[in-house]
Amino acid sequence: MLKKVLKERLGLILFMLVVAVLVIWGAVSVANAQKNAVRTEYEYVPVEGNVDFEDEGSYRRAAGNDKMELYYNEAKGTVQLKDLESGYVWKSVVDDEVYDTEKVNKQWASYLKSVLTVSYNDLQQRDAPPTKVFSSSDCDYLETEYLDNGVRVRYGFTQPGIFLSVEYLLEDGQFVVRIPADRIEEQSQFVITTLEILPFLGSAGDEVDGYFVYPDGSGAVTDYANADHRPASIKAGMWRTYSNKTLAVEEFMNESLYERYTATLPVFGIKNGSSALLAAFTQGAENSGVVGYPSGYVVNLNHIGFEIYTRNVFNVNMFNVSSGVGETANGKEIQRVDKALNAEDREIRYFLLNGEDADYSGMADVYREYLLATGQLKGVIDEGDAMPLSLEVIMGITKPQMILDEYVKMTSISELMAIMEDLKERGINDTEILLRSWQKDGENYPDYWPIASQLGGRKGLEELDEYLQKNSGGRVYLENNFIFAMQKNGGFSTTGDVVYDGLNLPVSASGYDTNWYLLNPQAAFERSEDFLDKLSSWSSLGAAYQYMGRIIYPDYNKSAPFTRNQTVEKWKEIFVQVKEQKRPLACEGMNQYVYESADYLYHVRDSAFGLSITDASIPFVQMVLSGLIPYSTDPGNLSYDMDIQKLKWIEYGALPNFIITNEDAINLRESDFDYVFTSTYDVWKDRITEIYQEFISNFQQIYGRQMIRHERLEDGVVGITYDNGVQVLINYNDADREIKGAAVPAKGYVITEGEVR
Repeated sequence: MLKKVLKERLGLILFMLVVAVLVIWGAVSVANAQKNAVRTEYEYVPVEGNVDFEDEGSYRRAAGNDKMELYYNEAKGTVQLKDLESGYVWKSVVDDEVYDTEKVNKQWASYLKSVLTVSYNDLQQRDAPPTKVFSSSDCDYLETEYLDNGVRVRYGFTQPGIFLSVEYLLEDGQFVVRIPADRIEEQSQFVITTLEILPFLGSAGDEVDGYFVYPDGSGAVTDYANADHRPASIKAGMWRTYSNKTLAVEEFMNESLYERYTATLPVFGIKNGSSALLAAFTQGAENSGVVGYPSGYVVNLNHIGFEIYTRNVFNVNMFNVSSGVGETANGKEIQRVDKALNAEDREIRYFLLNGEDADYSGMADVYREYLLATGQLKGVIDEGDAMPLSLEVIMGITKPQMILDEYVKMTSISELMAIMEDLKERGINDTEILLRSWQKDGENYPDYWPIASQLGGRKGLEELDEYLQKNSGGRVYLENNFIFAMQKNGGFSTTGDVVYDGLNLPVSASGYDTNWYLLNPQAAFERSEDFLDKLSSWSSLGAAYQYMGRIIYPDYNKSAPFTRNQTVEKWKEIFVQVKEQKRPLACEGMNQYVYESADYLYHVRDSAFGLSITDASIPFVQMVLSGLIPYSTDPGNLSYDMDIQKLKWIEYGALPNFIITNEDAINLRESDFDYVFTSTYDVWKDRITEIYQEFISNFQQIYGRQMIRHERLEDGVVGITYDNGVQVLINYNDADREIKGAAVPAKGYVITEGEVR
């Protein structure tokens, strides 16, 4: 009888056991979260406010130079910026000339009139969502200090006991906004989680001829004029600088989940008629993001601005589990706040543009010049350098078997050199060659050494190094991953070397018969340091860093904690070590922090991911990089249409790129490269030669030159102009087009002299 009951109720019993385990786990997680959250008790007595909300005040000149004037309203703590060249006034808040605030509810009316919003959490009710307050309606204390070049304003929200200072300055021909870390005060149990600064600067209605630009993928545009063509339910766009909000292995490894909402540059732009501005987060960018709201999102106003994440926020995931017999237990996700404020100063710079420069091309130009002037972007293409061919070479793979894994050689070192010799005979002397999966067990992270004996071993590397010394023009990079680690491979500590989340739990995920972990930035640095030490015998070989140019993360590991900006600094230390060895450096991705060190960038995205608000993809990142650092996109032989991919390379100024193997691609089945369905060099060598010779013949004249203008001329037709006057017209359509007097063939291009107007 008992056996029968147990058998009938086995599913329920198992379910209850699972629930019990998860409840215990949840209790432990919550306890850890409580330890990691601020729990200090305060005896706070609100200070008396000094703001008269009925006083509209007036704007007075606070600073000026030959380009612009800054005006400040002392009663409201708001600012305006006047462009002296055009006379255009950039308003920081919405007034009746911009939009009728009587059309919206009280909360939105407060939002529209605010230069600052503060989201804060109550640590005595820690499961509650954050509260948002607005400077126009909730800031009841203001202090103003006039400076030589602007004004410093102390905003006080006396009820929650939050005070912070914002400096509005004119410096170096730019409008600069600073929020000093030491002037943020939290005097009670309420702590800041997010700030918005100048969220409505330059906001405009649909009647204005303009758009805003944001860092979605390569860059994207939302046109004001397309408001009527958007979905009825409009959502805002949000992109966090260099990383998304979630600290999860699955998202880091999934491009569509991670990079879709990640900004590679901390910038946005606004074009209103013949005036424009570029906003750039120039200090503390790692904890910032861009939020864009098209017309129709509550109000018929287009506006875009920065969010500032003043402290890390993480989630306690309760449980959601099924027994498999119909019963499911559900819990909730609870937000927790990190102990400490991110103690870093924040700085934003606004660059004004007018006339023909007042577009996204002008924005890219001014940002490129700023990065060059500040040493954050360094050109590595010398005058007269030949345009290289970009190749990704799969060296070997490991296939799992029942007992022992099988190693499959795809391209040995000797075969690689034979390919390079064949390319030379075809007139291709200059190359950027990335060696992938060359380690003894293939891409079995975190293994980074030695090279597989089947590929030639150490002797093979020595021969390759000698070959490169004798044959200039070809650069070869050994690719390594120092970010992900697979438990089955060992070689790292699952407690000391891995990233921890805010609950003091290792960040991991299951997949491919193992657990995956993120490596602590210091552990990644030490492995890279060892790799470079082992590579020191071969001076001509370059180092390539997979993921490091597109992924950053915080780490709550108590033995070696890292903030996001500290992770960026650790990646930059790795790059400096490579450069100190005078070794070529390649990085996957295009996050801004790699620009001052990289010799070559690969897997650079050539489109926006696109949201419902997106009207066009633009090569904004490429306009910043063009002529300075060579870069490639995804391999052409994996594209759905080689002709279209070729046009994309031309439009985005990218190197022609192919992924190749010496052996037949069929051998890649059931491996990490099973997405590569055609790669055999003997099959592709004629097509590679044909495309490269076309690029050398037509585009060598613009290699090493800056792309100074990109224009959307009509549907499916774009024009690109370089700083030497060379212009390229590209037609993606299936029919010929007549553009500015030039006949552009279907799925083709023409090259002319002079700018498109």
